[in-house]
Amino acid sequence: PKTEWQIAAEKAFLQMRAQVPKEPYVMHLTPDDVRNLSPEMKRCLTLRCGSSKDQSDWRKHQLIRKFQRRPFDTNSLPVRIATLTEKILRLRAHLMRNPGRWSHQVSKISMAVRLSKRQKAMKSLYKSDYKLYKHICDELGIRCIRFAVPGSKDPSQITNPQAVDGDQAKFLIRQRLYHAKFRPREMRDPETNQLIRYTRHPVEPVPANHGKAIASPQQISRAWPYGVKTDRVAGKQVVYNPTAPGR
Repeated sequence: PKTEWQIAAEKAFLQMRAQVPKEPYVMHLTPDDVRNLSPEMKRCLTLRCGSSKDQSDWRKHQLIRKFQRRPFDTNSLPVRIATLTEKILRLRAHLMRNPGRWSHQVSKISMAVRLSKRQKAMKSLYKSDYKLYKHICDELGIRCIRFAVPGSKDPSQITNPQAVDGDQAKFLIRQRLYHAKFRPREMRDPETNQLIRYTRHPVEPVPANHGKAIASPQQISRAWPYGVKTDRVAGKQVVYNPTAPGR
């Protein structure tokens, strides 16, 4: 069941969608086009007498005129976001006015498709022009989402990892997550709050020779260099650790 807040919000939304100006005509007609018609015909051609599709088309046309960058611009990212928002609002109003109809599944699928398309257009505009993206979100009354966009792959724009010491930060984060995950958990008596035991014992410390060079005995091999190199026999070889933190 819907709460009182949900019912009030749906009622306010439907009232907002029902507000239509008197002057405009359907099918983008101008006053000059209907100047020779009778007052009754003019009233029939007004937007208030039109269908919900006529009203949605008029709103869409107003949004295109508002956000287009040049004449005949109907597919730029701002226009696409605005028109998809109008389609989503019209579908939402239809679902509220007609609860429990058999065609709701089709409407829900259509709503999901349009939401996905608008999300892609918003992300693309967010990456290219953030100021315009924020202006459109404010004008349309939709949430200004901060997308997690990865950094540029252009070598001239990549941040030098040595400047921020990202390896050290990643190492510290991994260590903190590891110790938090495998920390010893206490088991206490619920009545006396007395410590009984630990449900997970502490992990054994890392041995001192971990990551260091270990001497290998000399042996004969069929492949070149036909034996173990002298630095490995002496235990002085260089051990490369790609996950070691930066300095």
